[in-house]
Amino acid sequence: MGDKLKEIRETTSDAVSIIRELGAPGVQESLGRILETTKAAKEIVDALKEPEFVRNIENIRLTTESIQDASIKFENTIREMKQTGVLEQARETIKAANNVLDSLSSNKDLAEGSEIMKATLSSIRDLVDELKLIAISSKKTGTLSNATAIIKESSDMYRTISGSK
Repeated sequence: MGDKLKEIRETTSDAVSIIRELGAPGVQESLGRILETTKAAKEIVDALKEPEFVRNIENIRLTTESIQDASIKFENTIREMKQTGVLEQARETIKAANNVLDSLSSNKDLAEGSEIMKATLSSIRDLVDELKLIAISSKKTGTLSNATAIIKESSDMYRTISGSK
């Protein structure tokens, strides 16, 4: 029984020491910081559960998926354009038109027609350059900027040039 009393007294003494340490200013300050941090974390978790925040996160996810899908489609379109030779045909058309313009520009009566053709070829050249830049940018960043419209415009331009031969 004496051992039990001694053990109880030691346990009680240890508990009193711990309680005294908990009352120390440094420990109280640390416990206060822990309490503040816990409150802040709870506020953040509560804010994340709000319906508008959940909708924002869902919208960001959907936007990201859409951009990824569009990027894949655009890259596939560029690959198909390269495989079909549309870009190469446009390049050859520009060269041929430049040759025609060079021969026309020597004739003064056709100077106005020559200027119109030069402007058209310049536009086509700019379009081809823009398509190249978009393809490079899409591969690097995965982002798009109205790829369908650009492809349609280049197809229409090619058809127009091909039809005027």
